[in-house]
Amino acid sequence: MKKNIFLSMLVLLALSVSFVSCSKDDGPVIVKNGTVTLEMPINVTDVVLNNFTGTATNVQSGKVTTLANPTKVGDNYVITIPELEEGTYNIAAKGNISFQKGEIAGNTDFEVASNSVSVTEKSSTLKLAVNSFQADGGFVISEIFFTGTTTPEDNPYLDDQYMVITNNSDVTLYADGIAVLESEFMTTDQQDYTPDLMSEAFSAQAIYQIPGNGTSVPVEPGKSLLLAINGVNHKEANANSFDLSGADFEFYDESSNPNITDPDGKPTNLDKWYCYTATVYNFHNRGFHSFAIAKMDTNKETFLKDYAYTAEYTFTFGEYSFPMSKDTYKVPNSWILDAVNLSVESVFQWIVTAASLDAGWTYCGKIDRDQTRYNKAVIRKQDANGKYIDTNNSTNDFTPEAVPSLLK
Repeated sequence: MKKNIFLSMLVLLALSVSFVSCSKDDGPVIVKNGTVTLEMPINVTDVVLNNFTGTATNVQSGKVTTLANPTKVGDNYVITIPELEEGTYNIAAKGNISFQKGEIAGNTDFEVASNSVSVTEKSSTLKLAVNSFQADGGFVISEIFFTGTTTPEDNPYLDDQYMVITNNSDVTLYADGIAVLESEFMTTDQQDYTPDLMSEAFSAQAIYQIPGNGTSVPVEPGKSLLLAINGVNHKEANANSFDLSGADFEFYDESSNPNITDPDGKPTNLDKWYCYTATVYNFHNRGFHSFAIAKMDTNKETFLKDYAYTAEYTFTFGEYSFPMSKDTYKVPNSWILDAVNLSVESVFQWIVTAASLDAGWTYCGKIDRDQTRYNKAVIRKQDANGKYIDTNNSTNDFTPEAVPSLLK
């Protein structure tokens, strides 16, 4: 489940029109130096008007005056109209804006209009509030296929694991800089870790980031990104699998062991920040770890230097106990966009995220090493409008043991 970056964002896009007029004894009254102010959306920052077209249409004569390109003044944009005949006008404007909401960049088209605007010798002001978009939510994890498939000989095949991230808002958002995290802690092994940072941060044993310059990876409303463990055609090795060579990104590792290598497929490689293994990364195929996506609020070098975390605990086995520690990294909860806890019913002990991120868990397989778990995924549910359900509780929000979308 996600910690919403977009909380019911209601955009205010207003037209403020003012005119100063002068009369002529031998002709129509001419209004000079009129201005149209485009008031940019509230609750966003760094708004940029990328393109614009606007008109003022005289209702009586039908004459159309094209509005000039706006000039930025403070937080808004102002259009100057040198001359306009006195009368009644329909004013229309449309364009595109880019913006920042929190750490995520966004982009959307807008269109506003106001009819029967009276332009006279007296100053006239009009404000029009338009709900040009609502961006509830943002990016969510919509599917995790971690179990792997089986071969025609009924042997496990794990290299075709993947994750799907979806833009669950109504505007185009950019996925640049979003990282996929796998938890250090396991939902099947509860320990009294010291210091206990779970209310503040997600402890990650794997961090892979989507590359980009901030606006390199646009994702339209309702569209998704496919992230493959190995971005190759797996049908060549397993007839029961699928082709992941067309994935958007892949988890690529340069292995320290020449006997264990990672094929570099066609998809763009994710930027590897950290991983616990020195060889090749795979998702835990029984679902003992949890996942999150985060907008990293710093660069790789700073993160690796400043966000290292050593968790100490006492390991107990029967009558024996001794101190242990885990060296990992902490990702602040404020950076987390979405989190999904995974586990197995017969061995579940706890969720490894703050409940504000995810208060539940989902699964493939009801017992440890369940042989029926293969060829199954966890998939987020959708409402009647096609939006993914997100109540910050994976137990409610996901369909467990679902048919993977690529096998349908």
